[in-house]
Amino acid sequence: MCGLCGTFAPDGTLDRTVSATMHTRLTHRGPDESYSLSTPTLSMKLGRLGMTGLRDGWQPADDTGGRYAAVTNGEIYNAPELNRRLGLRPTNRVDVALVPELFARYGTDGLKLIDGQFATAVYDRAHDRLHLGRDRFGICPLFYTVAGTHTHFASELKTLVTSVPGARRIDLTAVDQYLALGNIVAPRTLMRDVHAVPPGCVVTFGDGAPRTTRYWRYGEFDTAAPPATHEEIRATLGDAIRDRLRADVEIGAYLSGGFDSSTLVVEAARLLGRAPRTFSVLFEDAALDEGRFQREVARTVGSEHHQIHCGPADVAAGFEDMVRHCCHPQRETYNVAARLLSDDVRRAGLKGVISGEGADELYFGYDSYVFDAARRTRLAAREENSRAWGRADFGWEVDWDRSARRRSCLTPAAEEALAGADFWQERLIPFTDKEAAALTPMQLRSVADVYVQLGGHLLGDHGDLMLMANSVEGRYPFLGNEVVELALRTADERKVADFEGKAVLKAAYADVVPAQVVNRAKQGFTAYGLDAISDDRNTARWRDLVAAGAVFAPDALERLTADPVPGKWDLRLSLISISAIVDELGLKL
Repeated sequence: MCGLCGTFAPDGTLDRTVSATMHTRLTHRGPDESYSLSTPTLSMKLGRLGMTGLRDGWQPADDTGGRYAAVTNGEIYNAPELNRRLGLRPTNRVDVALVPELFARYGTDGLKLIDGQFATAVYDRAHDRLHLGRDRFGICPLFYTVAGTHTHFASELKTLVTSVPGARRIDLTAVDQYLALGNIVAPRTLMRDVHAVPPGCVVTFGDGAPRTTRYWRYGEFDTAAPPATHEEIRATLGDAIRDRLRADVEIGAYLSGGFDSSTLVVEAARLLGRAPRTFSVLFEDAALDEGRFQREVARTVGSEHHQIHCGPADVAAGFEDMVRHCCHPQRETYNVAARLLSDDVRRAGLKGVISGEGADELYFGYDSYVFDAARRTRLAAREENSRAWGRADFGWEVDWDRSARRRSCLTPAAEEALAGADFWQERLIPFTDKEAAALTPMQLRSVADVYVQLGGHLLGDHGDLMLMANSVEGRYPFLGNEVVELALRTADERKVADFEGKAVLKAAYADVVPAQVVNRAKQGFTAYGLDAISDDRNTARWRDLVAAGAVFAPDALERLTADPVPGKWDLRLSLISISAIVDELGLKL
């Protein structure tokens, strides 16, 4: 992973100071080397975290014809295969040097061939155009804003917002999205007129308005295909793990003690002939702690196992600083633990880890899929659902009974400004009504999970931003192209069987992963609630933050505390974190 930024001004009025400023604010993402590409209309920079081609790789990279130049953050795991396909014998050993050649030969569809993770800026010298592209699932972040005739872009929202001059206004539809969904869905961000490049898309700048082209989407299910055998599942996932362990530096592994991370660690040990170094978090609360499962897996593979302890005092001390670093709203506190864990990885001398994100979304591991499988009647139809998801009987995780409660948290001015711009008034997944109707309830939930929760949150603020705060790269074998294709052709009843999610994966690894891990109940990674980390000092500070932000009613926290309503998350954390971001970025209504 690296830190990518730049400014594009096709009218020739380029000011290079913004890109230079952004670059200095992204050094935590790329501390090893710095690269630049400068033309009369473009200034872009990359701070590199070196993983491959340490002695014989560089950026920017050019295609063989010299038309395209690219600066890219990320990894291409199938680079050897693509080089053979293209007939290339590259002297530049950085795998992402392939990007401009793929663009030259296939256009935006060339990115579809990549098995990897990337955010790229591709410059077309012939037509003076800039293309910003992002990998299939949005593992690597990329944000942009258009200010007059200038387009500015960067790997992190905070860097972009604080470096580009001009008014900074909060996007209230994004606030409504977060209070309802616990996530913000690309291309929206918390700031008006600042956008995320959507996963699987390329945004093109040049003559006229920006144009977004989708080159891939998740959700093309083909369950009529022959089912995968257990041997095929293990071989396919094994290939994805092997590819993500390949680097010029050592790659470790996160080990939560759940099935997904344990499977990756066991398979990595088999592939390497030795166990990777493993890293875990221990919590003081027995209901949160998974230490016994982590230790069992570490003993099984014989890994050098690193554990950090995270208590309520650690979370209380680090919560607001974590929010101000990532400038992404929070509904739980576990990102503090995630940031502490990546710090431990870096102190151990590692630059990368494999992690299990994606398995639950693709192989139906959450309890909600089990409920879908057991449901015998359709949910009540709502017009709001039709607008948001393309199906009146599908509402994802939205609790419509809490809608009035969410809106009551807003100031009158914010509520008035939000009128007619509710989160559900735009489509949240890249599917038409007809396409959504053709999906089973569990398939539609999987699509929503990927586009609402996985890309923006689990791979975004929880993944990239917590890892890269300490110059560590996350790699995700369950999101390998072939592993995803297996998921898309696996029938619902093989994924959820006997009230158990990820059934086909667990069956495939029943004799490989320790039985107590395979058979344990699903436990999501979580940490301490707001009440456990609150004291008089931070409670007063957070109350003042909320009151000062002009988005939420001054007494909103008190009202939510006095009249708690059970839900999937604590709205108070969302209000506190959004207010901290408003303060950090100087956002106005």
